[in-house]
Amino acid sequence: MDGTKLTLAQRVNAVLRAKQYLVFFAIGLYALDFAVPLACGWLYRHEPVAKLLDDPRGPLAYAVAARSAVIAALFVAYLLVGMALRAGYIRSLVGHFHLGPASRRQFLRLVVLGLALEVVGALAAGAIVLAGNDLAPASLVVLGQLAIYLAVLYADYIIVIADVGPLRAVALSWRTVRVTLIPSALIFLATTVIVYYAAGLLDQNVTGSLALAAPMMLVQCMLMGGVSFVVDVVLVVLYLDAVEKGRLKPQPRSAGDGRMLS
Repeated sequence: MDGTKLTLAQRVNAVLRAKQYLVFFAIGLYALDFAVPLACGWLYRHEPVAKLLDDPRGPLAYAVAARSAVIAALFVAYLLVGMALRAGYIRSLVGHFHLGPASRRQFLRLVVLGLALEVVGALAAGAIVLAGNDLAPASLVVLGQLAIYLAVLYADYIIVIADVGPLRAVALSWRTVRVTLIPSALIFLATTVIVYYAAGLLDQNVTGSLALAAPMMLVQCMLMGGVSFVVDVVLVVLYLDAVEKGRLKPQPRSAGDGRMLS
């Protein structure tokens, strides 16, 4: 395929068809991100699933609140396993199938980025909890959190594809967002809305025990994992297209994997 003769839509469609098996990888990653916060919340409060789903806190926030070595260990394991699998997933999107990172350096860079985002999420969750029923400060916190997540939208892809550190990846991510502002913002907004309504729908339908809630949660993981896969493909194609057209300076030092998408 000659990427210079294909539209972005054609490139996205080609990658979706070629890499469709990775949707199961994406579902697994989403299930991990879904299950670990619930497990940490249960270890902290031993409350029903319905109440845990309403809590905005993640594993790191639970570990800090509980001051529990068990929850802290679960968070560390989650971060390390999640980042290793995330690296393999991104490498698989742009090349041959991989389960893990290309090197220890790449893995550590993703861990640093992942930890930073977990800290942002924990601080935001704590601020929302402290705000209570006061919607104004809670809304400001949510908007600030979303702004940060938009700025780092491409950061993990860039760490894997461009072989740069987390700070450089964040800078390049923000530059990529700016040069692809309309599609990036639309994708980010659509994903945020889908996640919000999916979580709301799950909250409304989960009222019983974990056994009764499990089928609905499994359905959500499958659907949202599929959405995540499509979003990842689109964002990777947008990033590589911006690189190939010289809209990002300097270009990545190691773009060999990206040829799979050209």
